[in-house]
Order: sequence, then C-alpha cells, then structure tokens
Amino acid sequence: MGTLLQDLKYGVRMLAKNPGYAAVVVLCLALGIGANTAIFTLINAVMLKSLPVEKPDELVLFGEGRMAGTSVIDGIPSPGPWELVSYPLYKEYRDDNQVFQGVCAFQSNEARLNLRIGGTGAPEEPVFGKVVSGNYFSVLGVKAAAGRTLTSEDDALAGAHPVAVISYGYWQRRFSRDPSVVGSVIDISGIPFTIVGITAPGFFGETLESNPADIWAPITMESQVLLEPSRLDSRGNFWLHVIGRLKPGVTSQQAQAAVTTHFQQYLLQMAGSSVTSDDRRDLAGIRIDLTPGGKGVSQLRRRYSEPLKILMVLVGLVLLIACANVANLLLARATARQKEISLRCALGASRSRMIRQMLTESIVLAILGGLVGLLLAGWGTSLLVYLVSRGSYIPLSISPDARILGFTLLVSLLTGMLFGLAPAVRAARTDLSTTLKEGARSVVGHGTRFSLTKGLVIVQVALCLLMLVGGGLFVRTLQKLESQDLGFNRENVLLVGISPRMAGYKPEQLPSLYRQILERVGSIPGVKSTSLALYGLVSGSARRETISVQGYTPKPREETDAQMNIVGPGYIETAGMTLLAGRGIEVQDTETSAKVAVINEALAHYYFGNQNPVGKRLAIGEAKHAADFGVVGVVKDAKYTRLREASPPMLFIPVFQNPDYMNDLQVRTIGDPTSVAADVRKTLNDIDSKLNPRRVITLSQQVDDALSQERLVAQLSTAFGGLALLLACVGLYGVMAYAVTRRTNEIGIRMALGAGAGNVLWMVLRETLLLVGVGLAIGIPAALASTRLIASQLFDLSPYDPLTLSVSSLLLIAVAALAGFIPARRASRVDPMVALRYE
Repeated sequence: MGTLLQDLKYGVRMLAKNPGYAAVVVLCLALGIGANTAIFTLINAVMLKSLPVEKPDELVLFGEGRMAGTSVIDGIPSPGPWELVSYPLYKEYRDDNQVFQGVCAFQSNEARLNLRIGGTGAPEEPVFGKVVSGNYFSVLGVKAAAGRTLTSEDDALAGAHPVAVISYGYWQRRFSRDPSVVGSVIDISGIPFTIVGITAPGFFGETLESNPADIWAPITMESQVLLEPSRLDSRGNFWLHVIGRLKPGVTSQQAQAAVTTHFQQYLLQMAGSSVTSDDRRDLAGIRIDLTPGGKGVSQLRRRYSEPLKILMVLVGLVLLIACANVANLLLARATARQKEISLRCALGASRSRMIRQMLTESIVLAILGGLVGLLLAGWGTSLLVYLVSRGSYIPLSISPDARILGFTLLVSLLTGMLFGLAPAVRAARTDLSTTLKEGARSVVGHGTRFSLTKGLVIVQVALCLLMLVGGGLFVRTLQKLESQDLGFNRENVLLVGISPRMAGYKPEQLPSLYRQILERVGSIPGVKSTSLALYGLVSGSARRETISVQGYTPKPREETDAQMNIVGPGYIETAGMTLLAGRGIEVQDTETSAKVAVINEALAHYYFGNQNPVGKRLAIGEAKHAADFGVVGVVKDAKYTRLREASPPMLFIPVFQNPDYMNDLQVRTIGDPTSVAADVRKTLNDIDSKLNPRRVITLSQQVDDALSQERLVAQLSTAFGGLALLLACVGLYGVMAYAVTRRTNEIGIRMALGAGAGNVLWMVLRETLLLVGVGLAIGIPAALASTRLIASQLFDLSPYDPLTLSVSSLLLIAVAALAGFIPARRASRVDPMVALRYE
C-alpha cells in the first residue's frame, strides 16, 4: 500500500511538471469517455431502469406492449402472439387465477382530456390521462404522497365513482404542491371528479413515453372520461394492457401457460358453436407471451433500442481511437524519459516496479479523463434528451446514479490499462547500457520500418473508416427517406388537431359541425382548400378493417383487410394526392346519396388486377354487404402511416356517409401555412370555444417528425465520425511530427548530400500515405463485414454501398494527407547546417 501511494505521488508530480502533455491526454480521453457515458446514460434511462414501484422484478406484462388502441374480434383471430385484452377478460384474470398475486389493467393508448379547474367559468386545460383498474396502484406497489390511490371499490360499479388521482409532477407544475388540492373537485369532460390523492414522486405511470399521464381515473368511468360508448361489457372489444405480479415460486413460463390457456378458452366461448376445424387450428396457435414488466411499457424503448445499441458501438470505437492516440503520446513520452527510467533501473528498481509506475500514471490520467468526461456527458446527455424529445416532456431520469458512475469508473480503469500497458512494458524493457551511452537518444519510427507507434496509427485509420462508413450509410438513409416519393404534396398544408368528442358533440351533431368548419375555414383569405380526416398522413395512426369485394372469392385462410380513413370532401386535393381514375370524395357524397369509396393502386391491383375498378363494389365487413360501397376513384399509392412502409391496400370513405369523430382538419394554403394558423384558431373558437385546437402543425413538419429517429442517428453518427476523424488525424500528425523531430539529423545529412526539399517532402508524405493505405486495406474489409449488422436500419440502400465507401475513403485520405503535409513541409525546410548539429 505504501509503494502504491509513492507511485501515485510520483505520478502526480511528473504530470504536474508537464501540464500541456497532461491536458492533451485528459482531453482526448474525456471526449471518448464522455461520449460513452452520455450514450450509456440514455440507454440506462430508456432501456435499463425499472419503474419506481415495489419489487419490479415480480411484475410481468401481457405481451410486449407493441399494440395500442382498440382491436375488435369477431370470431377466432389469426395465430400468433396477442397483447390486448377486453374488460370482461381482464375481470376473469383478476378474479380467477392461480399464478398472480394480482393483475391490473390500464388503457393501452393515452387520452388527451379537457380539464377545468375552479368551476364552470374557468378555462379548459388539455391534460393527458388514462383510465385504470381500481387495483392499478396496489398491484404496482405505488404509494400516495398525499391522500390515497384508487381502490377496488372505486371501479366496482360503472359510472358510480367519479374520483381521480393526479401525478406528483402535475401537482407540482399546476398546483405548486398545494396540499388542499386533495379533496377538491375538478371537471373532466364535463363531469365533476374529486381528487382523492397524489402519487409518490417519480412515478409517471407504467409507460415511458412523451407527455405521460397527469391524471388517472377508474376504468368504470371510461365512458364519462373518454366520451365514448362504453366498452366494459363488450367481450370482443380488446383495448387494455395488463400487468400481473407473480406469486412467490411461480415462474413466468408457468404463468404464461396459464394465461394462454385461459385466453384460448375465452375465444372458444366467444365463437360459440360456429367453430370450424380451421378455427381450432388457428386457436391452438394463439398465445399471450409474458415479458418482464418491471420496466413497464416503453414506446421509446421499442423505438430507440436498436439505434442506441448502434450508437454505443460507435462511441466505443471513438474511445478505442482515443486510446490509440494516447498510447502514442505515452510511447513518445516514454522515449523522452528513457534516461530517467534507465537510471532508476540501474539504481535497483525492478522492471515490474517500473511497469507499475507507468501504469499508475496512465490510470491517473484515465481517471482525470473520466471526471472531465462525466462533466461533458452531463451536457451531452441533456442535448441527446432534447433531440429525442423534440420539445415534448419525457420523464427520463438522466442524473448520475450508481450504475452510471460505476460504468464511467470501469471504462476509465479499462481505458487506463488499455492505453498504458504497451508503453509501460516497452519502457521497462530499455537496454540500460545502450540508453546511458546514447543519452536516451533513439530514432522512433525510423524510415518505413514497422513499429508499435505506426501500428497504432494504422488501427486508428481502420477504426475511423468504420465510423465514417457507418455515419455515411445513416446519412444516405435519411436522404433517401426524405427524397422518396411520398404520394402526396407535403408543402403548404396546415394540420389542426380537433376533438369534437371532447367538446361534447353527439354523433348526430357532427355533420352540421363539419360543414360549418369546412365552410368558414375555407373562406379565410389565403386558404386554397380544406378537408377533414379521421387521422393524418404519416401520423403513425391507422385503422384496419376487413373488407369484401364483389366478385372476388378469397382463398382459404386469406386475410382480406385494408387500411381505412374516413375523410371529408376535397381530401384528395387538399392532401395533394394524385387521382389516377374517376373522382375523389366530394360534397355530393352526403347522408342521402349512394355510398362511395376511393381506393389506392395497391388495393385496386390486388382485387381487380388490370380491370378498371371504377364502378366496382365492395364493403367493409361480410360478403353479404358487398354492394354497399361503389368505387368512384383510384389514387396513387402514398405513405399513409410510416415512411419506411410500403403502401398497403387503402380506401377512403366520406365522413358525411359515415359520421365519426374527426381528429384532423387539413388546410391547404396558397403560401406559408403558418400564416393562417391564427385565423384558423380564431375561426374554430368562434364556432365553439370548446373546439380549441389540440395542436397546430404543418404537414411538412409532421413528416420531419416522423424521421426524428433517423435524423438523430444520422446526426450523432456523423458527429462521432467527425470526432473519430479528428482524433485519428491528430494522432497521425503527432506521430509524423515526432518522427520528423527524431530524424532531424538524418534529414540534414540527406539534404547535405543533395536531396532537395521536394524529395524530403515526398519522403515524409509517402510514409504518411503508406500508413493510411495499410489502414484502409484493413478497414475496408472490416467495414464490408460489419455494415451487414445495420442492414435493418437502412432504407433503400445496400450496406455495401460503393458511393459511401468511396467517399469515406477519399475523405480519410484527404484529411490524413493534410495532417501529414504539415510535418512534411516543416521537414523540407530544415537547414542542413542546423540539422547536422542537432542532438
């Protein structure tokens, strides 16, 4: 222990004598360690952290949380995993199970509610909320910071208990932690609710997502809160997620078998006596997979897990390049300290003691780099969260915890060992007699002979090429996604989110409201056309329906479904779609006219082949209704839901023939769509103050938002690639500059014997390009082998894209040549007389 303290003190003194050298090393390491810590912090927050609940390892989630919304089952669904449950099925799981301590249910999709605080005259405030089972908080193990949480009595009877629990964060933001809030009455969707409690700090619900729930109400208040027809008694309406807490001694596999068996029996009872042999075969393939529920449901985890893993690999490569850089600095410093090391060995110091001393100094540098890197990571993580959230609130805990600090410490120690071991061993192998005779003079990297120093430069070049190729592929993917044919004109369109349901409109009032909205918004100066849609383009939302086509006989077990959107008149024109045949949805498609539909190319080709589909008939539902809708038009395929997906079969039906609660008002303008946003808001407010828009965004911005993940990966991989290129070139410059310094005497002799400045310049540049060439020879095959691992993240692009590989290689050669040119130019200007006297 005493010798370790001596090594530490000596190492600190030596570093203090060379503050410039120490600062350069610490900065290189801080960049590498900081980048790794920042990405790991985000991985920890998104993928590793458990919910702030009691014993999260006992929780299991029914499914993986991928499905959200509502699925209606009429018969036996297709084989495969299932995630959503109906309320009657949930009650069966709750009341009759042998494997769970308890199971709770919660709405699978979050709802935007209108909340009024302070009486009927107060303005409405939009909040996010969910309806949950009464045992939701008790099963999760969440206590109340004030008041109480929901109980089983709160959801015993439908519509009987208008109570609510609010989150600690909402209590803090909206009520400034006023304790008198508990027991007060608020208005949700026109119904008075009593706030009975506030959740414990840190609890944001079971789902990690942007804008998490602010308020929870009993599931039996679903119809009153969501202003929808009740689904509590519907056995075929699947809209809930379920989390269970396992009993002691029960494994997840045992619980999964019990849950799946119960689900199959439930479906069999629903089907009744009409079950066929095919149905029974399908039934045997239906299952519910139980997944660890301690981390809850996470939209962010599903969306960013793969990109974050890729980014973690990239920053790991950055750290390796930094380590190689620092190792070269240590090798150069060890050469300069050869006389000191030889004297210490001559006075009795063992080689193992010298290796330990050098490693101690390396680890001190690494820990200092880790501390500075931790500071850089704090800033970098905040930037990453901003890029991920894009202005939305996400309850990510990014403050350093034991896992993050442990990761940084481990990375720092491993880094210190990695870059310090080789220089330490090499320094300890110094030939004492030779070193003492030559006064510690040596020629490191002489000529073109291979050395450890040059080997480290080659490694840096190869790793840097990997980074540049990876970053280039992600940038090219983003470019292809942005430049693809969307099938609609994204420019000059304003999307306005409306919610007639939250405003209290009944279904029979909707046609009159929609006509008024279209007429008055359409008369605003600068507005070219207006329309309505159940959901917007590239919004991530979709509605699928089983369809039947007159004259088409489905094959056995063939799924005949399509996406469907309910739209207003002028939708095709307002969205900027291309009409290929017939007409679009128009004002004459009213409640009293014949039912019509517009279909896309994919649906037309699938069901009608080369025939003209205009005039054909189809239906949403069973074949006996196949004459309900007449096809009046065909539009070009478009990207309806997500930009990476191929266009699915799609049909559009008129809102006036199928009254439903529209979510999007679409406004096409002559110029900048944001210039009419204020007028649109005012017009909606004049029609009804409760129609206050939930959001106002341009279609172009919505498309950009759909690319947020790809843009984040492209930006970060480019930034890390640039950092890797900088570190590699700094390393190359350092090696060549040091080589030129050590070879000053040799260069002087060459020039005295007649070598010109050009000869010396090319001699040094040739060595630089040789190192880069060897690095490329190693890096190109490595890049071709490794890019296959990210093929699933690319779009319309081969992982072996020759353009990306060529540009990355040329960029690396150009920058490396510049880094080598500076010391080469300095070498060509050496004065032979000064060089001959150089020692």
